[in-house]
Amino acid sequence: MILTVHPSAYEQKRDLHVGGLGTHSAPTLAAIADPVHDVADSWLEKAKDAAEVADDMVRDNPWAAVAVVGAVGLALGWFLARRV
Repeated sequence: MILTVHPSAYEQKRDLHVGGLGTHSAPTLAAIADPVHDVADSWLEKAKDAAEVADDMVRDNPWAAVAVVGAVGLALGWFLARRV
């Protein structure tokens, strides 16, 4: 197999011979890698949706966002100061 792209491409990593195991382990590696890839895509989509919602909220209510960030910062500072 001649690599035409960087070997970090998902399909090529799955198809490369890993530790001399060759094609015998390809189905097992695919059975592990495919669900992990699907879960990562799912989490990525959720993170993008959450970022869009947060961006819209901050654009609509910038001073409320500043107040929330300030309150979280004060609470975090108070908790960290008590631990010392």
